[in-house]
Amino acid sequence: MPENDDNVRDMWSEDELDRALAALQPAEDIDERAYHRAKAELLVAAGGREPAQEPVRTAAPKRRRWAWWAASAGTVAAMVASVLVVQTVQLDNAVPSAAAVEQLNWAAAKAVSVDEPLAPGQYRYIATHAWWMASMNEYSYLAENLLETWVPADEKQDWLWRRDVTGARKWVSGTEQEAREAGFPIDEAGWPEGEWRAPCGDWFAEEEGREPCATPGSWQVPNAEFLASLPRDTDELYDRLRADTEDRGQDPDLEMVVYVADVLRTGLVPADLRAALYRALAKVPGLQITEQVANLDGVHGTAYGISAKGQRHDVIVDPGTGQFIGERQVTEEGYENLPAGTVTEYTSVTTAVVPAMGVRPQG
Repeated sequence: MPENDDNVRDMWSEDELDRALAALQPAEDIDERAYHRAKAELLVAAGGREPAQEPVRTAAPKRRRWAWWAASAGTVAAMVASVLVVQTVQLDNAVPSAAAVEQLNWAAAKAVSVDEPLAPGQYRYIATHAWWMASMNEYSYLAENLLETWVPADEKQDWLWRRDVTGARKWVSGTEQEAREAGFPIDEAGWPEGEWRAPCGDWFAEEEGREPCATPGSWQVPNAEFLASLPRDTDELYDRLRADTEDRGQDPDLEMVVYVADVLRTGLVPADLRAALYRALAKVPGLQITEQVANLDGVHGTAYGISAKGQRHDVIVDPGTGQFIGERQVTEEGYENLPAGTVTEYTSVTTAVVPAMGVRPQG
């Protein structure tokens, strides 16, 4: 990415970048809905496009765009007392571990009974609490982002999406004082804040002159039709994942974990499909339990991950309920000023049913 005159490069989150890159990657059967929506979100994340509607909260007039260190989707767990380094795990890339297979199948058995249906007028509420990494030469920090989505039972009605950048930072390399003294404009990072509404969550269809909800869903931008099309049979779903991830990402097995995380992260996956995804994930070569008790915002789960190309991607599941609770990404070989074992992203995901758009769960 080209540097600007402040030696600060384009920046977006790994969640946004991966959804965008997965959809924008050339292919004969490219998903047009995913393409347009991911492109629009990518441009907004990079500060290159204003939202179609006036946001409730607006970003700073000048948007500095810094570089993200990493380049594939992922998230993090277990940052206790701001400790941002976790243990690296030597993984066997030949077969999934027996413990991972057993526990994921147990989680799958639990997952089939935890969905709460939507009554008329209710919305599914999806909250994402993310710590995403920004790097400025030798300085790196994790920035707190809060994203909330309200999804109606009829996806062709308006969805609501809110995003808040809290200003909280966890410094991984260097300090805020050192970065300020070096002249980096850390208060102008450029993550957009605001509120967007659109049918199907197709936030920029009107701006781009498209009909919303007009094209198929995908792993990165699923809709009800796409989710219904995915096999519930373990072997068939595994084969579908393998086919859909072919020639994508940095490693074929790691990319299967990424795709599973992509769709689970949306909070829209029904319980029977979650169960099938866990069972399919248990078949991926090299999958291991990387942490038996991972803490995501006070919710404990088991972390399942794969290492490849110097990084590890973990999916974290609550073994008691079968709920997907988040992800993390770890650099296992280190990178420039980041030591091996550094958590480079952390995202927790919670869902609930609420009585109206814009209403948060009680408690």
